Amino acid sequence: MHIYIFDYFLNQKSYEAVVAKIETRLTDLGLNGKNCHVGPLKSLKSIVKEEFKNNPKTIVAIGNNATLNQLINALEENDITVGIIPVGDNNSIAQSFGIEDEERACNVLSARLVETVSLGKINEQYFIAAAQIANKETILEINGKYTVEPTGPGLTKIINLNADASSPKSSPQDGLLEIVVSVTKKGLISSSTDVSFIQTSRLIANNLAHKNFLIDNAAEVATPAEITVVKERLQIIVGKERVF
Repeated sequence: MHIYIFDYFLNQKSYEAVVAKIETRLTDLGLNGKNCHVGPLKSLKSIVKEEFKNNPKTIVAIGNNATLNQLINALEENDITVGIIPVGDNNSIAQSFGIEDEERACNVLSARLVETVSLGKINEQYFIAAAQIANKETILEINGKYTVEPTGPGLTKIINLNADASSPKSSPQDGLLEIVVSVTKKGLISSSTDVSFIQTSRLIANNLAHKNFLIDNAAEVATPAEITVVKERLQIIVGKERVF
């Protein structure tokens, strides 16, 4: 059985037509299942916990990056196939999986091409795409062997899945995380960006200014933080145009 979890923002009137279109398309494709809606008194995590009692075959997150991030963290240690139907903005992860919009997402679910991918883990939270933090006052300890301290304004990204066209290509199936440190340098006429690239499976990060990591462009995690890769952790339905 399929479980479809509609995120809270889809309860807005402006999304009524989109939600109805998704429901109709799923029915047309024979992908019937149980529709669950996140609400003021029902969190995504509580829905997942309750539906596990029914032994679902697939759980589909309908929403955006934040919806998918909440879902993978709600799964805990349970093994189940996950799908995504992107709606609205902030859907770079779905796009990386070759899923451009809600209509094509339904077709992808029907084709059911499943890939097993690794997840990043920062302290006790999983992320699919990346964790990022401001360079200022950030210190990285790489595999317990050496430290890196970014100098200059910019961002440090810990990437598992390349969901940003400006970032180097990375694969969620190679068992490694890519650390990308971008430093902006301002000149008299124009600015330039220096980029450093490191691969690792484990690092410890701290920010002396008490800035937080942003994971999957969805949630914040405080430092200090241990960041690792959890190999072959998630089974997810993808499109043929995925980036890996």
